[in-house]
Amino acid sequence: MKLNLRCEQIAGAKKPDRIVNLHEVFMSSLPDISSLDDSLLRVDAMMVAAEAHGALCGMLCARGTVELSAWIGHVLGDHQNGEGLHELARELAQLHSATLEQLNDAVADFHLLLPDDGDGLEQRVAALASWCQGYVYGLAAGGISGETELPADSRELLADFIEISRAAMDDSLSDDEEADEIAFVEISEYVRTGVLLVNEELQPLKTAHRLQ
Repeated sequence: MKLNLRCEQIAGAKKPDRIVNLHEVFMSSLPDISSLDDSLLRVDAMMVAAEAHGALCGMLCARGTVELSAWIGHVLGDHQNGEGLHELARELAQLHSATLEQLNDAVADFHLLLPDDGDGLEQRVAALASWCQGYVYGLAAGGISGETELPADSRELLADFIEISRAAMDDSLSDDEEADEIAFVEISEYVRTGVLLVNEELQPLKTAHRLQ
């Protein structure tokens, strides 16, 4: 499926009021995704950086809060090596802290941890798919199962995120580079605002405080 067609199918019906290029915003509070990916690879972690951030966001939406050590356990799995763990722990703690702030603070803007615009579109699409895969995993790790009664909007968003997570690179891009770029921005924004909606529906008291 071409990326611009996917945008029409997924984001068209619920297109956000405004389209924002997320990486035009200075994201000093989030760790560098390339550095974090390198650190995760060095210890043979179970997840890449985008997937790890998605998992954290999913767990937070499901539970309202998640201990740093519990999330790190999901990210690393049982295959990590000892060398490089200290630096990785620092980067993951930074990501954990920044994400908590962004999801709970009315002043802080929430962002997905994705490659910036200087990286190739293929890499960004793959990272977005990994992010959504991690988010679905995080919801499940947080206790949201197939039997959980979700609000209709959250249920529909979750189905869309699963579809995005299955995006195949050889089937996602068209021959129109500009249209693909626009589609990617729209789908990324759809995911970003969708996470905020799910968080609002699953954690109404927390997000009510966020909006005060």
